[in-house]
Amino acid sequence: MNVTGRQEPSRRRVLKGAAVAAATAALGIGSTYPAEASDASVTATSLDGTTSITMSLTGGSLRWSARRNGATVVAGSAMGLRLGDGTTLGADAVVTSHQHRHVDSAWQPVYGRNATVLDTYQEMRWNLRDNRTSINFGVQIRAYATGVAFRYVLLDPGTAAIAGELTTFVFPDGTLVYSARDEDDYNPVTPGSIPPTGTSSTDTGPLTDLPLTATYSGDLIACVCESARIDYPRMMLSSVPGQPNSLAAYLMRHTARGSGAVQTTSTVTTPFVTPWRAVVIGSTHAELIDNAELVLNLAPAGDLADTSWIKPGKVFRCNLTTADGLAGVDFAAARGLQYIEYDSGWYGPEHTSTDATQSISAIDLRTVIRYATGKGIGVFLYVNPMALNSPDSLFARYRRWGVAGVKLGFINDGTQAMTNQITAWARTAARHKLLIDTHDDVRPFGYERTYPNWISLEGVRGNEHGA
Repeated sequence: MNVTGRQEPSRRRVLKGAAVAAATAALGIGSTYPAEASDASVTATSLDGTTSITMSLTGGSLRWSARRNGATVVAGSAMGLRLGDGTTLGADAVVTSHQHRHVDSAWQPVYGRNATVLDTYQEMRWNLRDNRTSINFGVQIRAYATGVAFRYVLLDPGTAAIAGELTTFVFPDGTLVYSARDEDDYNPVTPGSIPPTGTSSTDTGPLTDLPLTATYSGDLIACVCESARIDYPRMMLSSVPGQPNSLAAYLMRHTARGSGAVQTTSTVTTPFVTPWRAVVIGSTHAELIDNAELVLNLAPAGDLADTSWIKPGKVFRCNLTTADGLAGVDFAAARGLQYIEYDSGWYGPEHTSTDATQSISAIDLRTVIRYATGKGIGVFLYVNPMALNSPDSLFARYRRWGVAGVKLGFINDGTQAMTNQITAWARTAARHKLLIDTHDDVRPFGYERTYPNWISLEGVRGNEHGA
């Protein structure tokens, strides 16, 4: 790391630095090294030497960039956070200490493309202090052979209200991004030409959802993602007026389809780490898919001691009668499918029924579950949020019935509150040994590594759109 502008720290800064060091240790960041600096740069490079991410501080402003085999993936772009009181962290800062480490490890997922996932990267970390407010914060950057990532750390103990990020992604000339919102068609455009979308009850502007694929004029392709989104709103990306190659982070204030409370800020308990902002990188579309395990590597490790009951598989949706359920079981068993499902309507009309413990008269649910169990077939049940007032008791009941999993419909991702609700449902389902499938506009952020009972996210265009 190149460090200039070294200063002697004051006694007050030394004392406050001790508190920051304690917070850093609590976050598992490791050893710190003093480095009082207003201008600095540091680069993390993947252990195979192909991929790098650079973080710099010039005149107090944070920037980052990424390269793959010498080619620019992301040019110099902004970093930082915006707090609810208007404070910006990353626009006028000084480096107070730095850390670095290499990790070369592996882990075994419960299911997936590979039996073993390599987790190999170089990480660089800065602790910084905002010159205007003396707030202490940090930035971590990582370089993998599969891509790069970074996240922010709020270090001072207490609480903080986060209103947004200063994060931008500046792409090289000739880049196209495949913009789409909710279940719309993908639209290849330049970064500065994302079409305005939204309604009076949703976030509006030239916004696109993640994951966002970018193709370059050279032999390169990338995908912007997020990982480890815990207690934080979902990130979208926005075109930036007057900057044709730039996209800016936008933290959602509304849910994706406009239901629920509006959240202009997200209050968090500090120390706190934001989600990772990740760029998966490859030379071909196929390699990009192979490298997408980067998102899982960045997510928290698995939280379940026993995963033997988690069995991924294919599911067959049955019509809403006992006879069709029994026939569906036979169909699944004969064709090597693992599950059947009763979808919306099995406990009454979709938009008015709030009791998901009583099936309609056309379905003898106990008989179907008993028959399916005897054939080695699991049963999924659909539930929408109107019937999820007490998920713990509902999921406990389903477990007693012998249900294998739940499909949660009309899940409206976006705000901090909905992130917390969705992750709580996954944890509650795991406690009762139920698989979970979330339907509608839910975007992946690696949590299926943490709770592998969350086996499917249906944030895609389904056959109801004729896709």
